[in-house]
Amino acid sequence: MKAWATMAACAMLLAGCEDGAPERNVTQVVAANPHSDQLKALSEPTRFLGLYRALRDNGQRCKRVDRGEYQQQYKTMAMWTAHCTDTGDYSLYIAPNGDVQVSACKDARELGLPECKAAGPAATQPGEASEKR
Repeated sequence: MKAWATMAACAMLLAGCEDGAPERNVTQVVAANPHSDQLKALSEPTRFLGLYRALRDNGQRCKRVDRGEYQQQYKTMAMWTAHCTDTGDYSLYIAPNGDVQVSACKDARELGLPECKAAGPAATQPGEASEKR
């Protein structure tokens, strides 16, 4: 009888144990990124120029950026995309300290980076027709 009572007590203790890891309340903190915030605040042509300079400063060939926008937060960096008229799409990762890393969008999967989302259509430049007739 004592053995049964001991086994029942052990079974009740084990029944209170959880399977797996305990739940954790995790708070995600995003570091301030003043460089990305400044880029967001610029007019579209000036933003395109800023993205162009970042591409060129990182050794990429680019005749002109005609599209570009903020895409998402990636780790501690702001991810931007830019489209060069002659060399295609790029992702730019801006760190809170202003460092910029650039990669071609076509290499994102191979590098384990987020896929680039296509930036909106190119803005019509002054002197260009908005429709072809």
